[in-house]
Amino acid sequence: MNLRSKFILALFFCIGGNHVFGQAEICVRDSSYANIELRIYAYENLLTHKLKKIAQQQANNKGETIFKLPITEPQLLYIPIYSFRLIFYAEPNKTIHLQLPERMQLENEFLKFKSYANREIPLFIKPENSLNQAIANYDRDYNLFLKKNFEKIYNKKNEEQHINKLKDFSAFHSSYYFTSYAAYKEAYLAYVSGKRAELLNSYFSGRSLLLHNTAYVNLLRKLAKEIAMNLTQDIKYKKRFQEFLNAKTYNSLTDVANRMGETKDKAFNEHLLIYVLHSGLQQKLFVRQLALEKLQIITEHSPSEVNRNLAQSIIQQNKKRFKGTAAPPFSLEATDGEKYSESILKAEKPTIIAFFDSSENNQKSVTTLLELQQKHKNNFNIVVFGCENALKEIPKTWKQFTIPFYSYIIRDYHLGRFPYYILIDKNGKIAEQTWQQYLISLEE
Repeated sequence: MNLRSKFILALFFCIGGNHVFGQAEICVRDSSYANIELRIYAYENLLTHKLKKIAQQQANNKGETIFKLPITEPQLLYIPIYSFRLIFYAEPNKTIHLQLPERMQLENEFLKFKSYANREIPLFIKPENSLNQAIANYDRDYNLFLKKNFEKIYNKKNEEQHINKLKDFSAFHSSYYFTSYAAYKEAYLAYVSGKRAELLNSYFSGRSLLLHNTAYVNLLRKLAKEIAMNLTQDIKYKKRFQEFLNAKTYNSLTDVANRMGETKDKAFNEHLLIYVLHSGLQQKLFVRQLALEKLQIITEHSPSEVNRNLAQSIIQQNKKRFKGTAAPPFSLEATDGEKYSESILKAEKPTIIAFFDSSENNQKSVTTLLELQQKHKNNFNIVVFGCENALKEIPKTWKQFTIPFYSYIIRDYHLGRFPYYILIDKNGKIAEQTWQQYLISLEE
């Protein structure tokens, strides 16, 4: 990288460190979403993808609504509906108009599989000079260019002439987010050409630690994955791996991080170590408890708030529990005409919640569940969520609620496929036992 390129890179990274405080205005206008409640989620960071709900409101009878989001920097957001995540970028002090896919088209796609595995759909946004469209246009040209030149870059181990060509693609937008996004996409060419070690000093050291830049996170994850694999599998790194295992204090862990990153930027070296620990956990290269102990040391002693928060997010991700937490809230009218909330799940006995697809024949499942309830002398209640339509074969003693396939209740209760059952304990919490384990315990 020549001196001029380094100067430009340093300049936009300095600019990138300054956050713009304000709010983003997100406009939705689509009649196919009339009277539908929509949620907007953000990622706490793009490494762990820890979610946080930042808005929820219902579109009017014309499918119109406006979200005003208090965001401090450009950020990747998404709207979940059916099994899809409708993703888009928002910027502070900017108004954007989302063009959502026609809802029935989404429903038809969902009905082919009826699975709630998340699938991403990038949204088109007006105006066309939005950050969202700039990244979409850049990625289109970048991917075509990379496909055409990948072998040349990989075999000749020379990326500079190709990086210069990519400068032509960078005219789509002028924001610091886009500039840094494009820079890390360019850096990927250096990665392809085999220049791994040089990347740390050229593109990462001495810069802002970016948690919300997709190109930055993707490239650093690739580098961290290689380091984690080398550390645990390459005999050349046996001594360094032993030092890593023996690091019990923050100072000793810092020494490991500085030798791993090999830059003068101690905050970045620690940042890289966090990525390596995350990669090692994902690939099961490190003993889970050992890696979490290292991360806990960072959360307690690191002077970098970014690193403390990122380490804590990984710890929480690995300790995340659905079981034992309060049953997600709802407020719905049952088929008996009465309105109920999740408070009905707090009862003198446990409750089995059953989710059924009303378009399927559920008679056998309902009959079996009723026989089990009678066999065990009504030791548990049953609540049914019938998707799209009420089920006629449901006993009158059961509470039944009708919800659409896109209902957030389905996501809140972690449904995968139909039919789906979940056990709620007497305190209204997701039971530690599965519903099958509970029924077996009644047999004993």
